[in-house]
Amino acid sequence: MLEKLPTEIQVRLLKLEPSSSLKMVNSHFYILYNDLFYERIISTFGEDIVPVLIKVLPWLRTYIKTLDSFRRESRSVISSRLSLPFYVDEENPLNTIYIKDSWRYVYSILRNKRLFAEYGDYKIDEPTNYIYNHFVEINRTYLLSYTKTMWLAPGDYNLNIGLVVKHGNGLGTTKFEIRYENDRGDIVTETFYPPTNINDILPKKQFCLLRLGEFSIPSSRTNHDSFNKSHHPKLYKVELTMEEIGLYLKSGFRIFFIDLAQPTVLFNQFDLLYYTVRETDYRYFINIPLKNFYKALNYIQNGNSDNLSYQIALKDYGTGDPFEILDSYDDKFVTDSLHNRKAGQVDSLTDLKDPKAISDKQLMRYADFYFNKAFIRRYFKFNTIYQRRQFVNRYGDFELDWKKGENQNFNSTNTYDSYSHSQSTFSLVAPDTNRACIYDLHGLKWKIPTLSEL
Repeated sequence: MLEKLPTEIQVRLLKLEPSSSLKMVNSHFYILYNDLFYERIISTFGEDIVPVLIKVLPWLRTYIKTLDSFRRESRSVISSRLSLPFYVDEENPLNTIYIKDSWRYVYSILRNKRLFAEYGDYKIDEPTNYIYNHFVEINRTYLLSYTKTMWLAPGDYNLNIGLVVKHGNGLGTTKFEIRYENDRGDIVTETFYPPTNINDILPKKQFCLLRLGEFSIPSSRTNHDSFNKSHHPKLYKVELTMEEIGLYLKSGFRIFFIDLAQPTVLFNQFDLLYYTVRETDYRYFINIPLKNFYKALNYIQNGNSDNLSYQIALKDYGTGDPFEILDSYDDKFVTDSLHNRKAGQVDSLTDLKDPKAISDKQLMRYADFYFNKAFIRRYFKFNTIYQRRQFVNRYGDFELDWKKGENQNFNSTNTYDSYSHSQSTFSLVAPDTNRACIYDLHGLKWKIPTLSEL
C-alpha cells in the first residue's frame, strides 16, 4: 500500500527515519532509497561532480565491483529491475552496472577521503627510511614532513591515522594541520597533536587506527554568483600537513594511511581513542582499488596536477586527465592487462576503459581476500572508563573475544597467495556465534569508507 502513495510522501518517509527497515520492505523502496543518494551526491558536491565521475569511471567501477564479495545480492536487486547494461554507454556513462545500482557507496567514497602513502607526498631522511609502494617506514629520522591536498564537502570529519608501531619513538611531537581558504577569502587553520604519551599508549607490532581529532568544514554562507568567483560553490580545497615540531628522533613505526572520515558511532558516540588488530601486513589494510580511485580522483579535481596549494583557480577544477598518470596506478592485484602485454603493445588507453580489460577472476580473488575471512576480533581503547562500559553494555565484552583470538594465526589461513586461482565463489564471513561482542559481526565496517544515511 505504501508504494501507492505519491512519490514525494514516500521520499519524505524514507528521509524521516533513514535507518529504518522501510527501505527493505520491497525492491521499490530499496531502489528509491538508492536513487536518493544520487540526489544527495548532486546537492553535496555540485552538478560538476558528474563529469568528474565520468572521468574516474574505470577506477570507480573497479572498486565498486570488489564490493560484490559481500553485497552482490542486494546490488542485483537494483540492477536486474532497472535492466542496467554491463558496458558503459558513451551517451549515458553513469547508467551502468556498479554505478547506478550503488549510489550509496559512490557517495561514501566521495564524502570520505583515505590518503594512502605516496612517494611524492613525504619528505624523510634517506637512506635509512623507505617509502614503499603502499606505506612509509620511519627508521631513525629527524625530518618528517607530509603534505596532501583534497577536495572536501562541508560537514564534520574525524582525522585518523592507520599505522603499525614496532618500538615507536617521536610520535608525540608530530603536528597535524588542516588548512583551507573559506568563501570569504580567509585562511582557516586547525591543528592537532597526538597524546604526548602516545608511544606508551599504542600496542606494539599491531595495526592501529588512531583518532587524532575532529574538525568541521562550514557550509558556504555567500552567494557564489555575486561574491567569490574563484571559490567552488559546494567544495573546499583542503591541505593536510604532518610535520615534526621538535628535534626528537623518530623511529620504529610504519604509516599506512591517513583518514578524513565522517563521524561514526564508534569514534564519536563512544569516544574511542583507537582500535587495534593483530596483524602488520599492509595488504590487509590498504585497499588497492580504493587507492587507485583516490589517486585518479585527486588528479582530476586538482586539474592535471597534484597541486599542493589549497589556493587554486576554480577554472582548473575537474580538468585533470587521469590517464596521463596511468603508470602510477597499482595493478598488482587488480589487472593482468599490463603485465601480460609486451612493451609497445598498448598504444591506446581506450582498451583500459573496457571492463573486459580487467580480469574478473583476479579482481574478485583479491576482493575475497581483502573483505572476507579475517580480523573479526578487534581490541578497542576508549578515552574513558564510562564510555567503555557503555560500549560493553550495548555490544558485549570485546576483551573476551580478544583473549580467545590470541593464538590465532591469520597469515597461515588467509593470505592472498593461498587462494586458488580458479576460485570464483565468494561469501561473507559467517558471524561467530561464540563471540561475546556483536559489534560489526562481519568485520566490514572498518574496511570500507563510512556509509551514510539519508
